[in-house]
Amino acid sequence: MADLKDLIEQLQGLSESEVQQVLEAIKAPAPTEVPFEIVKASDLEAGVEEKSRVIVFDKKMKRKLRPGEEGKQDEIASAEGTLEVESISVPGGTTTISGPTLTSGELIKAIGRDFGSVCKGGAIFLSDGFYFLYPDTDVVKVLSEDLTDLQMWINTYFDCDDFAQVVAGVVNQQLKGIPFGTLWFKGSGIYHAVNCYYSKDQRKMKVVEPQTDGIYNFDKSKYCPMLVVI
Repeated sequence: MADLKDLIEQLQGLSESEVQQVLEAIKAPAPTEVPFEIVKASDLEAGVEEKSRVIVFDKKMKRKLRPGEEGKQDEIASAEGTLEVESISVPGGTTTISGPTLTSGELIKAIGRDFGSVCKGGAIFLSDGFYFLYPDTDVVKVLSEDLTDLQMWINTYFDCDDFAQVVAGVVNQQLKGIPFGTLWFKGSGIYHAVNCYYSKDQRKMKVVEPQTDGIYNFDKSKYCPMLVVI
């Protein structure tokens, strides 16, 4: 260990080019960074994708979900076996809720119908194969009791996306399993983040403005979704 410590101290005294020469000499791979590309919302093209990308979190299956299999994860896992994952102890234990449900496939169709195709470079992420439906009065009640809309708007540090994330957490905590998430969209000179959910009563996607608790329909003739996460 003493020799290793001495070697580390010697390496720390070298320049970056000298360290690179040492790595090449011992044939050790040089450290690399994961490549990434920064694209601003304003840089996205105005057009929409020919086909919206939908990513479903198929956490129970051994293989990737295929088109048309949305909502069938449990059935496929039962027939083909489940993916072995590390067991995680959940505080408070587990429980099961029952009632009217919506499959991820049905939710995908509703998002495409009511929001339109995503902007180029956009996507839709769904975390579950099934969602539990609640009456709209339950959604309105949770929103009215939550005080996020009274929070101070702070440019950059607590703006539209922060409001949307907080409200999504509150609603999902109170109405477990609800198809309620966040929506990032753009239009002419506007980039905005709000909440969205599938209305059981109206059987369509609705938008929630978390800064006012207002609920409205998405105008797909003026805007296109950049990111939907439910």
